[in-house]
Amino acid sequence: MAKSNKVAALILGAAAGVALVKFFKMPVEERNKFCDHLKTQTSFLLDNAEETVEKVEHYMDDFKSKEEGEWIDKLYILKNMFKSLYGSDKHYLL
Repeated sequence: MAKSNKVAALILGAAAGVALVKFFKMPVEERNKFCDHLKTQTSFLLDNAEETVEKVEHYMDDFKSKEEGEWIDKLYILKNMFKSLYGSDKHYLL
């Protein structure tokens, strides 16, 4: 694994860890709202699968256009993709 890929994996792992800690520190009611939001948005994305695939393909084209060493740009593209797919109107989302 290239050095930049290791760094990117480390950053993603750390972000996942922080997200889990934050999730388990939420009050149960807020956790339930968060899970409901994820379920609702995922259902919406599945119901509109063609549009969702087009969005993901757009972001993946941007992702693939970056050089191997541009991992920060790649992470930024992934962050924007998830914001676009799941929204950021809730304070507990990215």
